Amino acid sequence: MKPSKRLIRAASLCLALALAGCGEPEREAAQPVSRPVKLFTLGETEAARTLRFPGSVSAVKQSDMAFEVSGRIIDIPVTEGQRVEAGTVLARLDPRDYEAERDRARAERNAAQVELKRYEAAFKARAVAAQELDRARRNLAVAEANLRQATKAIEDTVLRAPFVGRVARKLVEDFANVQAKQPVLILQSDDAMEMRVQVPEALWIRSQRVDSAADIEEINSQIRVVLSSLPDQPIAARITAFASMADPVTRTFRVTVGFEPPAGSSVSPGMTGHVAYDLPAGTASAGLHVPVDAVVAAPDNTPFVWLFDAQSSTVKQHPVTLGELSGDSVLVTSGLAVGDRIAVSGVHTLSDGFPVHALED
Repeated sequence: MKPSKRLIRAASLCLALALAGCGEPEREAAQPVSRPVKLFTLGETEAARTLRFPGSVSAVKQSDMAFEVSGRIIDIPVTEGQRVEAGTVLARLDPRDYEAERDRARAERNAAQVELKRYEAAFKARAVAAQELDRARRNLAVAEANLRQATKAIEDTVLRAPFVGRVARKLVEDFANVQAKQPVLILQSDDAMEMRVQVPEALWIRSQRVDSAADIEEINSQIRVVLSSLPDQPIAARITAFASMADPVTRTFRVTVGFEPPAGSSVSPGMTGHVAYDLPAGTASAGLHVPVDAVVAAPDNTPFVWLFDAQSSTVKQHPVTLGELSGDSVLVTSGLAVGDRIAVSGVHTLSDGFPVHALED
């Protein structure tokens, strides 16, 4: 009697299990292969990095030029971008109404002078009282004041540059009617520029104390302005003003730095850049700078880096606290120490305990 197909299959399964039991032991789970990564060592020099504070260029002197009186513009002899000397006529109003007012005030002044002379003669002849003479003198004083005011109004119909500068922008059209104090054009100095930056309080509290002019000079020797359009031409700069009270919203301190544009360059207000400040030797910064590429965001958006363990040649997730961003580096205010080594490549493919080794350049 032939065995059934079911019995044949069962026998085959038992044989296979027996052979498997007699074979080689089950291999252990494959271990990840050590991966080459770039490692960044936080050295002693990192504690004295150059701090960078972004900002934009503005003119040291800027004025929204406006007439002191109202009227219709009859001439704007300057153009945008034109450089003007102090006293140059920038715009003129129609002066006819003010000239008429001046002529009226002059006539009243002349009449008051004649009246005063008549009262003085009458007072000498004892024909009028002293009170009448005093009234004539007051009338003359009022008439002279009105004439001065009317004369000044005519002078105010001519708008002149108060300093050497450049016409940055015209704000009204030719022959427009303008009100007193209404800006007509913007005048900016072009021989000196400044940049205003915001210094975080964490860095401000560790900055040099300013107690004298010598302290300012020492700080000035350590700062410079770097324009985005001229990254390879740092410009010597100096602190011209700084706030001693933090902004209540941003908790930063405003610092104004003045500089003179390099010869042959066309530096204009509105250009962007940063102020670089070299911390003095031996001065501890508010933290350590690490490459931006080394920082990763956890699922809850908390920042961390992959800290390298030399003994096990593995990396582990290490939380950090971040400060200001400076170009391609970011300030780490806590979580790392000098001498730590962190991964700066392949950071999005690593995991806790992953074996790595230094990538040779």
